[in-house]
Amino acid sequence: MAEVNLRLRGGPYDGQTVDWDVPDPDDPPMSYELRLHGPHESAETYEYHRAERAPDGAAGTWIYEAPGSR
Repeated sequence: MAEVNLRLRGGPYDGQTVDWDVPDPDDPPMSYELRLHGPHESAETYEYHRAERAPDGAAGTWIYEAPGSR
C-alpha cells in the first residue's frame, strides 16, 4: 500500500486534505467515501470522485470533487 493525499472540493469537507492508503498511487480508486456525523445528527455518507492529479509540485496528491461542485 502507498499513501496519497486527497484535496477535497465541494460538499461538507471542501478544502480539506485527507491521507489515504491505496494499492497504486498512480491510479487511486475513482471514488472516496467519508461519513459525517455529530452528537445530534444521523450519520451521512458523502462520496467524492477523482477529478485530476494535483498540479506539478504536489507529488502524490489527487483532487477529488463532490458531485455537482463544478
